[in-house]
Amino acid sequence: MGEILTGGNMNAVERDGDTVLRVAGPWTPTVHRYLDYLRRAGVTWAPAPLAIEGGRERLSFIDADVPQYPLPDWVWAESVLVEGAARLRELHDASIGFGLDGAVWQSPAKVPSEVVCHNDFAPHNLAFTDGVLVGAIDFDMCSPGPRLWDLAYFTTRAVPLTADTPPGAPGPELARHRVDVILRSYGSSATWNDVMRLAIVRLLDLAEMSRAKAVELGKPHLADDALGYERDAAHLGTLRD
Repeated sequence: MGEILTGGNMNAVERDGDTVLRVAGPWTPTVHRYLDYLRRAGVTWAPAPLAIEGGRERLSFIDADVPQYPLPDWVWAESVLVEGAARLRELHDASIGFGLDGAVWQSPAKVPSEVVCHNDFAPHNLAFTDGVLVGAIDFDMCSPGPRLWDLAYFTTRAVPLTADTPPGAPGPELARHRVDVILRSYGSSATWNDVMRLAIVRLLDLAEMSRAKAVELGKPHLADDALGYERDAAHLGTLRD
């Protein structure tokens, strides 16, 4: 029996030496093909797909620190915004040209399908060594969508854009500056209102999914998470120009 890793809200994750075992699904072959495509495109900091063994997938283990909630104070450093946005841009650019024929996704595709979105690109799915971003994990929810879908969600978790400011996090008076840092590092021409609009939609979508998963997986705490996402979405509605 390997080491059970913490933080898997939707999926049981087990470490086995220098590999990771996770529950697989109908989408797993597509995700593995996508991860292989990323590596050919030069993204070596995502997990390498190794095998599908019965009902589980095997991936390479990224030996680094993945912050869990409550997030440590160092996560709120501005360098995390810069590095995170730059890595997200690299990830999106590398996905261009990925073949969609026969693809099966766990998360629905969105329009416009500019790139393959990670769909949960946030500090709790990023790997760090001495505070420096070195990788990303949990690609099983990825699917085609607009760049801003991922970018707006990253701002909600990393700025943060939440109804209640987490302990140690920057206050709301710095929100616009921190969103601007992310947009500039990514190279996006999106505006503050663009981010707010899609962040609200993204949070409400996440709330719906969390309620469905609470029933499907028998995890009632996910319904509580849904309430939190809805509160955050309502809060962002008050910040739009």
